[in-house]
Amino acid sequence: MPSIQFHLFRAMMPFMRRSQGRMQVQDAGTLVRFRRRSERLANRLMRLPRDVGLENSIIGGVPGDWLIPQNAPDDPVIVFLHGGGIIFGWSNPNRIILANVARFSGLRAFGVDYRLAPEHRYPAAHDDCYAVYRALVEQGKQVVLIGESSGGVLALATLLRAKAAGLPQPRLCAFISPAVDFGFQDPRLWSFYDVFAHPNYVAGLHQHYIAGQDVGLPDFSPVDADLSGLPPLCALVGERDILRGEAERLANAAKRHGLKLELMVWPHAWHSWHLWAPHLPEATQALRMFGGVIRQNVG
Repeated sequence: MPSIQFHLFRAMMPFMRRSQGRMQVQDAGTLVRFRRRSERLANRLMRLPRDVGLENSIIGGVPGDWLIPQNAPDDPVIVFLHGGGIIFGWSNPNRIILANVARFSGLRAFGVDYRLAPEHRYPAAHDDCYAVYRALVEQGKQVVLIGESSGGVLALATLLRAKAAGLPQPRLCAFISPAVDFGFQDPRLWSFYDVFAHPNYVAGLHQHYIAGQDVGLPDFSPVDADLSGLPPLCALVGERDILRGEAERLANAAKRHGLKLELMVWPHAWHSWHLWAPHLPEATQALRMFGGVIRQNVG
């Protein structure tokens, strides 16, 4: 049964959804101001777990942070591509997600602080994510690649770029509530009711990054590309997540191309429920399970 905290958090979510629905997402200035305010507040209020170290770093010319749990080996490593519509950046909410994944998997993890729209449009974020991945595999690292929400497209596109370049694939590519198509062509996005995420907001954010490009390109719609030769996949998504249909599209694509994929659907959960660990028990439990799957796959 859901916890008391789950019911309390869920009761708050519709207020956020209504706020998203009213936001002028086509106005770049409004989004930038909202990003700055929300990230300042989150960085002030949210704190990392004390047993996970934080180290700033630059990999492949791209900044980010290492989240390092106690006794973590130097190899393999996690590369984490955060969500946020390519508008919202690398801040404490994302660091907390990754700190928990690092703890529960036992691996050190690098969160990529890729460039954001509207200041930087396609292919800036794609190029940054691929640059980090390429630099690490050229150092001989074994990588577990994670794409969270909007980072799902970035992760799949990174795999396709690595495949085209003849680079090694990661040990595992894992996803949390992933987008797999920045064109959001699946009608389920528009008909599915998520208590937190408004579809106009979700789709509208990405338009600043796409900037009129063809959304059929593999970088934008990697789920429709040739996924043969990609590594094992796993995906965690909420049962009532606005992007559940996207995760199911990924599962169907994996089946078409003969890929192993483990799909984990968390009961009753909405988009970004995992963000609220440790205050929401279901968020902590989901990330613990997710980290355990990573640990099993890397041996």
